[in-house]
Amino acid sequence: MGEQLRIRFEADGPGREEELRSLLGWLTDDRALRGHVELEPVVADRPGRMSPELEVILAAVSTAAGVLQLPLSYLAWRQSRRGRTPQVTVQVVGADPAEAEELLRRLRGETPDDAGETPA
Repeated sequence: MGEQLRIRFEADGPGREEELRSLLGWLTDDRALRGHVELEPVVADRPGRMSPELEVILAAVSTAAGVLQLPLSYLAWRQSRRGRTPQVTVQVVGADPAEAEELLRRLRGETPDDAGETPA
């Protein structure tokens, strides 16, 4: 793995902060990510709110194990939200385009066949 990957998780719609807090808790509790992925909640003060609002989760992936495990943990979290599919936007920063696309494909739960590729 080249330079460190940074993944940005954002949510839209009603309950977006609740979804982000749930995702942050899920990823924080995943022992397989410890030492491989550093999580940073980004909060902002909003006028009229009594406490800061969680806006974004930043994940810094520093190892190949993290690149492999993070999509599995994220997909498990999405499946745990049965009955409602969270509207989460994922952005990958700091990777070459092919590496970023591969990570996004895994975060969507796609296999190589889904992307029109042939397995190696």
